[in-house]
Amino acid sequence: MTASEITFMIEYATKNLISLLMEKYNYSVETAFDVLYNSETFQKLTDEKTGLYFQSPNYIFSFLTNEIESGKIR
Repeated sequence: MTASEITFMIEYATKNLISLLMEKYNYSVETAFDVLYNSETFQKLTDEKTGLYFQSPNYIFSFLTNEIESGKIR
């Protein structure tokens, strides 16, 4: 897989995660980006070694939801 393909997959997941955050938590787009970018989930998503970018956005969102609801991020 090329670097540009990996980048595309990460950007695709990011776009969907932002939408899911806005839908589930009624976040503004700015808040959704802030929450996502400051999450451990996003760190793992952007780390090519984890391979998390291969997973569906809904699967990734379950990790992000866990972080939010456990109070790890706000």
